[in-house]
Amino acid sequence: MRVSALAWFTPPTEPEPAPPFFGQERALKALEAAFRQGGHGYLVGPSGLGKRKRLLAYLQDRPFPKEELVYLPLGEEAFPLLLPEGQGRALVEGVEALLAEFTPALFREKGFLYAKSLVEARHEREAEALLKALAEEAEGLGFTLLEGEEGLQLSGKGPLPPELSAKLEETVLAYLDVRQRAQAEVAALRRGFAERFLLPKAEELKRRFPQAGRYLDWITETLLRAAALEEALKLEKLLPRLLVEGGDRVVYEPNPSPERLFGHLEYEARDGVLSTHLGLLRPGALHRATGGVLVLEAHRVLELGSYPLLKRALATGEVEPLSPPPEVIPVSSSHLRAHHTRPSLVFRLLLS
Repeated sequence: MRVSALAWFTPPTEPEPAPPFFGQERALKALEAAFRQGGHGYLVGPSGLGKRKRLLAYLQDRPFPKEELVYLPLGEEAFPLLLPEGQGRALVEGVEALLAEFTPALFREKGFLYAKSLVEARHEREAEALLKALAEEAEGLGFTLLEGEEGLQLSGKGPLPPELSAKLEETVLAYLDVRQRAQAEVAALRRGFAERFLLPKAEELKRRFPQAGRYLDWITETLLRAAALEEALKLEKLLPRLLVEGGDRVVYEPNPSPERLFGHLEYEARDGVLSTHLGLLRPGALHRATGGVLVLEAHRVLELGSYPLLKRALATGEVEPLSPPPEVIPVSSSHLRAHHTRPSLVFRLLLS
């Protein structure tokens, strides 16, 4: 066979891409050290080297926990809770189911209405006996007992005898005491009836989410107190807020303005006034990067005025979402810290 008759064929191949930071061993060691120590790192160098692209490619291969970030209202504060993936949503749904039990229909049950009628009838008989005794004594002295908007009064000719005046005062105080005891007993009855429905569900939630025990105790007591006193509750202010659910833990924020980094509070107008609650918190990049890494371009942080706020957040471990201008003060602000002059919510920052 002649050599000239041979045909050579080389199949096309694409070289495998170089690993991130190939040839940049010192930079790679610095990043690894930052991860081990739980600190912060930065990349320097001229523009056009592909630093951001290489860093994001390097971070994509690192495992980050898929924990979910939930904020729980607790009176004037809101505190964070990190739960395994899926449990944050389960906690929110469990609390929603608990709040769904707290409806006016709860106190329309035949058992409750019957028990309440017995209590009211017993105190009503006691009150009527007091009034009957006073009316009979007043009638013997030529006076008539009247019940009006101003309370109990005695009407008759001539001045009111001292003994009858004392009897009237004694009866009024006893009558008020009967009414107060009736109200207290009905309140205890309402609380006890609510406990029968709410406590088993609350205890089940505490077994499933022991980390949220303090919050669940608070919300249960809030519901029971409202049931006893017949208070109306804004249930949306009691709900936990799931801020981070699954998703990527490597967050690149190209426009790191204070609002995009720290989030902000929105407000709703009702009857001409503004109010806010935890459900109106819009998370920022610092929240979304919980348990992972937040990638920023340093010059953009400086340009947008976020550097002092970011440095303070990293030093204190707290994130304060942006709030409205000072002239916009919500009337309903029981959930806000009392020592803040501007409406705001303060949260722990949970970043690795």
